[in-house]
Amino acid sequence: MGERRSAGKGRDTGTGPAGGAGLRDFLLESLGNFAAAPVIGLGAGFLLLFGGVFLAVAWTTGPQPLLDSFQYAPYTARANGRIVASWAALEFDPDVLPAGKLYWQPHAKVASCVVVEYGGDWGAPLQRAFCGNRFQFRDDFRLDDWTTMAPGVPFAFARDASGFAIGEIRVDKKALDWLAAHPPHDTFMLSKPPPSTALGALREQFDRPLDVALASWSTPVPVFPLAYDPKHPDLPTPAPLVDQRRGGFWWGSLIFALIFAVPGVYVWRKGIAWLTGVSGAVLWLLTVAPMLALPWWSDVLPGIVRRANSQWADIVTDMLDDINRVTRFSASAPDAAMLAHGERIVWHVESGAYADTFGRVHFTLPQPLPKTAADALAVLGAQAAAAVRDFDPDAKAALFLRLRQQSDAHLDNVQRIFQTAALDTLRDVDSGRAAHRAAKDFLIFAAGGTFYEDQLDRIEAAPR
Repeated sequence: MGERRSAGKGRDTGTGPAGGAGLRDFLLESLGNFAAAPVIGLGAGFLLLFGGVFLAVAWTTGPQPLLDSFQYAPYTARANGRIVASWAALEFDPDVLPAGKLYWQPHAKVASCVVVEYGGDWGAPLQRAFCGNRFQFRDDFRLDDWTTMAPGVPFAFARDASGFAIGEIRVDKKALDWLAAHPPHDTFMLSKPPPSTALGALREQFDRPLDVALASWSTPVPVFPLAYDPKHPDLPTPAPLVDQRRGGFWWGSLIFALIFAVPGVYVWRKGIAWLTGVSGAVLWLLTVAPMLALPWWSDVLPGIVRRANSQWADIVTDMLDDINRVTRFSASAPDAAMLAHGERIVWHVESGAYADTFGRVHFTLPQPLPKTAADALAVLGAQAAAAVRDFDPDAKAALFLRLRQQSDAHLDNVQRIFQTAALDTLRDVDSGRAAHRAAKDFLIFAAGGTFYEDQLDRIEAAPR
């Protein structure tokens, strides 16, 4: 009996000193794991990033070109399509922005997309959508000089009746609402007064009617060459890509792929081990299973790395975009294209900030088309001068005054094409004193050239 009582007194019930020590050890271990988690994530993300990038290079160096050579071998039929819809797909998720930050451009990507219509002996024309290379979006990005989706694959926006491109960006509603609700991150290079929202700044960024006009008139609307398997005419691919990929493989590339794959698998496995803490057969399973997604690595790898560390995920996204910049290309049904049903932001050259200057002139597409941008500028200037000659004196004065005001407000994209119109006004005795004064001030202060008052005095004909 005494022995049993002694044993009972020594039993740990969790309420004495031993129980307190156990709870303390549990809390210390939990807190230690919590404190160590960011460090583990940082290290695991780093290993997964570089292991994944090595695997991406290995895949694009050897296996992918080999598969492409087989895939596109039957694409022997050709057709010329025409672009019936086109846009820049702007991918931006406001949730990835750091708290309190307004500089959204580094967190956005942009790609060109088109819907192409083509015909053949099968009956009604078919349509196919394509989206091309993806780029980091910047606040100095332009639309008017975007002429290719990928090397050799043409891109063009729709044209209006004057032959000017109609720029278009599509975003999802969440991104559009954020842009409309937040101010620009910086107003230094914007017009004065600056736009009150990031959406207004975006609209101003691409509101460059003269640049658009010059690029449009000196660049004909391209045909869109397609290649397809005669058995599957509904699944074409741009012919330049087919030509590149059919002959893009050589057996020696497999050696280079192996050189990248070996360290890639090793570092990747180390990263999985850091992240999961497993070993043995389970570790190998978790190592190999994600690699089955190598054909879609640009979409899969950032998600895996993000589980370890979000900053590394952003970096790996940029690195993969650089690796795949000239090979990233997708084809789909028109309704399934990237942001095909997104919110549309459209630029017409006759509207926007320059509606009351550039937009007042009706320009006519010349035939034949100008061969260079300089030739296009000369024709635009001549047409603008002809249109302004028909303005009454008050309208001329208002035009040149407004052009000067726009220049002072850093809206100076269109002034060059009105130089000839202003000089003609000074030579016209019937234009009136107010128009002469406004034209002279415009030439001296805002026309984009070098004009001096004494020089203009020699040109001017005294108004009646």
